[in-house]
Amino acid sequence: MKEKNPNFFFELQLEEDQSIKLAFWADARSRAAFEYFGDVISFDTTYNTNRALEACMPTTVHRWCIWHIMKKIPSKLNRYKGHADIEQEMSQVVWNSHSKDSFDRNWNDFLLNFGLADNKWLSDLYEDRHIWVPIYLDHHFWAGMRSTQRSESMHSFFNKYITRNSSLIQFVKQYDNCLGSREQAERELDAADFHTLIPCATKSCIEAQFQDAYTHAKFREVQAQFRGKANCITRLKNSALGYGKKYTWNRSC
Repeated sequence: MKEKNPNFFFELQLEEDQSIKLAFWADARSRAAFEYFGDVISFDTTYNTNRALEACMPTTVHRWCIWHIMKKIPSKLNRYKGHADIEQEMSQVVWNSHSKDSFDRNWNDFLLNFGLADNKWLSDLYEDRHIWVPIYLDHHFWAGMRSTQRSESMHSFFNKYITRNSSLIQFVKQYDNCLGSREQAERELDAADFHTLIPCATKSCIEAQFQDAYTHAKFREVQAQFRGKANCITRLKNSALGYGKKYTWNRSC
């Protein structure tokens, strides 16, 4: 691979019998992408590796995958009566607490209401709340990630090219083919963004700015919100306090 592209990097560590102990490589595309998008790195790793990262990268902010934590609720709490209600309430506390203090209060109320104060799994989770609860982490930059969902999606992507029976050499070559295929798809999308235009759904100058600045995929997301706002009707009503103005919004469906 390095003969084809000098920017391909690899490093090997061998055992005494010359078998491979550790292997690391970074292809030219990934190295170039890191220069532009290196603010966040997602490690899809095991518990022991995460602990090693904490020691090797002490200034890096680590977070646990909240999806995996919430997925464990049924198996961890199914012996309790009303475990379905427990799961729903815990999800509400985790996602809808708008400050650290409110999370602490809501969590304590949740434990008391369901008689879970002595549950060790929940106690351990609370002790580690600073590395998985959104309100404790949202002031850091995460590139929109709250779980390893993107890693899981990459698994699905690579499974189209690689099987568990692939050799290491086949894996490296197919990995390069994967990224080449992905890069080609991105080039085609870039060409569509450059040569075509999605019409605005409203007469809003703000929507027109998004139309000019965003890719087609992102603009479609924003445009759906503009369509919703276009169906809102503003009505002026007298203030109940006798002064000022009071507006109500009605949205037609």
